[in-house]
Amino acid sequence: MKGPYRFSVAENQFHVLGDGDPGYLKNRTITEAGNDGLVAGGKDHAVAIAGISAGTAMIGFDLSPSRLAPDTSQPWEDVVEFGYASTTGTAHLSACMGPDEETDDMEAYEIDLAFAGPGDYRMRLHARGRAINPDGVQEESEPIAEHYLLQVWPATV
Repeated sequence: MKGPYRFSVAENQFHVLGDGDPGYLKNRTITEAGNDGLVAGGKDHAVAIAGISAGTAMIGFDLSPSRLAPDTSQPWEDVVEFGYASTTGTAHLSACMGPDEETDDMEAYEIDLAFAGPGDYRMRLHARGRAINPDGVQEESEPIAEHYLLQVWPATV
């Protein structure tokens, strides 16, 4: 388990992107994420829908060479499993407007989520706190309300 880390949310979303930032996929994938209310993935891109419109949230990562069971250590409100295809062999957390180097834990953006190289992955995003301040701004003076855990493993196992 890595984290939890502070990271930035903007425009009610955050991403997992492969090298080359396939930005043209963002609009299509955000529509797909809206269908299940949390997250959708595809080729070199995934998008998650946050509750807050802007501010800081917390995320942890659980990377494994084999399939992971859903996490039961927290009272998660939403849990969604999805596919992610890495053509570049790298995938990183990405903030919609870029990380805030003053408040974010920059290590969160450096972890390679496509740790087994190019190929298909399964990812499972756990979320809690998204309904606390919907469409609001997470103020630095307030306790962080939104928490996420992203589990990742190669799809071939």
